[in-house]
Amino acid sequence: MSIFRRVVETGSFSAVARETRFSQPTVSKHIAALEERLGIRLLNRSTRQLNLTEAGREYYEHCVRVLDDLAEAEASVGRAKSQPTGTLRVSTPIAFGRLQILPHLWKFLAAYPDLKIDLLMDDHNVDLVKEGVDVVIRMGPMASSTLIAQKIGDCARVTVASPEYLATRGEPKKPADLKDHDCLVFTLLSTRNEWHFNGHKGVEKSYVNGRFSTNSPDAVREAVLAGMGIAVTPLWLIEGCVEQGRLKVILGDYKPTPMEVHAAYPDRRFVPGKVRYFIDHVRTTLDSSVTSVH
Repeated sequence: MSIFRRVVETGSFSAVARETRFSQPTVSKHIAALEERLGIRLLNRSTRQLNLTEAGREYYEHCVRVLDDLAEAEASVGRAKSQPTGTLRVSTPIAFGRLQILPHLWKFLAAYPDLKIDLLMDDHNVDLVKEGVDVVIRMGPMASSTLIAQKIGDCARVTVASPEYLATRGEPKKPADLKDHDCLVFTLLSTRNEWHFNGHKGVEKSYVNGRFSTNSPDAVREAVLAGMGIAVTPLWLIEGCVEQGRLKVILGDYKPTPMEVHAAYPDRRFVPGKVRYFIDHVRTTLDSSVTSVH
């Protein structure tokens, strides 16, 4: 039943084979045996894709309910132990994972010796069900209605430039001055080149331009260090560079709007203990530049 569920959710025998460490023919035989036992075809197979039959869709919905109820029952019985076990598959953005998650992960594993972590670092959205991900950490608003999202923090952002750039181009004093500067655009933000600042008169918007844009926070960091322009970036990404004098915080009276940090997981009636423990761990180990939300 669980193998059938994962075949449906991943759309692939080979993906389930990798997850379970069975061979692909073994997974296929499991499904064939299930169909023979039920006396009905559950999946239409082609060389390119798998499609549920009408009976298969009905059976899949029953499988989800039964397996989730079983997991909830087992968790309820074992809750007194308070010790998560198994493998926790986590997805994080690359830079955030490198600087905010990895440095503290050993503490989490040390606290729960029966737990394993499979960490996926990717700046693009992942399909949690298809990829078998238990929990995802993401920056900014969560758009998916199929996920349960918990806001775990607000990430402070700053406007920075290198001393060399400012010596050559001058220092802007207000957001409107940015139109005369090269600005480094992070393309994964929904606002892209529309930068928002909290000033004395409320939120101010500045439409910026520049010769460099990227989907990588690390690339933004390297570009601003190289004197290529002005950037708005999370404080945790460049705090050491500011302390060393390699970057200067500018527009101090105009704070870029903070970026929300969310933990999200599939919409289920039951949330595994390992997911709850991990979210609590991340919330309590965030950098001081990220304000935790409880």
